[in-house]
Amino acid sequence: MRKLFQTMALLLVVITANFAVAQDYVMTISSGTMNVGGSGDLSITLDNNGGNVQGWSYGACNDTAMLTCTGAADGSTTATVKNGDPPDFNQISVFDEGFTCGVVICFVGCATLAPGTGYELNVASYSCTAEGSTSVSFCDSLGSPAVATVVVVDGASVPPEQNSGTVMCQILVTSDWVRGDANGDSTVNIGDGIWIISELFLGGAASSCAVARDANDDGNVDAADAVHIFSYRFLNGPMPSAPFPGCGQVSGQTPEDCEGSGC
Repeated sequence: MRKLFQTMALLLVVITANFAVAQDYVMTISSGTMNVGGSGDLSITLDNNGGNVQGWSYGACNDTAMLTCTGAADGSTTATVKNGDPPDFNQISVFDEGFTCGVVICFVGCATLAPGTGYELNVASYSCTAEGSTSVSFCDSLGSPAVATVVVVDGASVPPEQNSGTVMCQILVTSDWVRGDANGDSTVNIGDGIWIISELFLGGAASSCAVARDANDDGNVDAADAVHIFSYRFLNGPMPSAPFPGCGQVSGQTPEDCEGSGC
């Protein structure tokens, strides 16, 4: 019976020790929102609550039905981890379905990553190809041979706790508008010129469709836009460029350009 208790106690110590090691190192992929047809970045970080880390490796996988990995670069920690310099070995491989990295900080043990939190290992770039929500997760299936997700402490490979990231791919919704219709009443007349002057110089109300104020299409909003409207309406000057006289949009338009119009 005594030997049984001793065996159980030893087993409990081993299990507890292994649990502590697993919780000592936590890798996390950040989350984000991207536009369909657009791109964005995610950060991969490490919390080290254990011993000095000599290196690490991991893969990060994404679903190519919604995301494509377009690149990966050193994070702020990796870039200076060897006493202010990059690590001795640092290999990144990028695939459509994710990326892998492998780092050895110093071949001769001259530097390690001390305990700390929020260490930025890498920043990965993705393009969104379809609407919806998808995950980016650590994986051991990328590369040939496949790269395992581990940190190295005292020469031993330790699988860290792993937290996936979530990416929301959203369709970019933009509004139609008419160039010069600064006050949003669906017509371009003297009132729009007065609105622009009031907003710019008299503390008047702001237009809900900022891009519509650029009546002369020079990329700026200033007194010249009001003059352009007056000239068009009263001096036979040139009409505003498209979208005009009907509603429309311009290339590269964002939702912030026009939050509400008369269209």
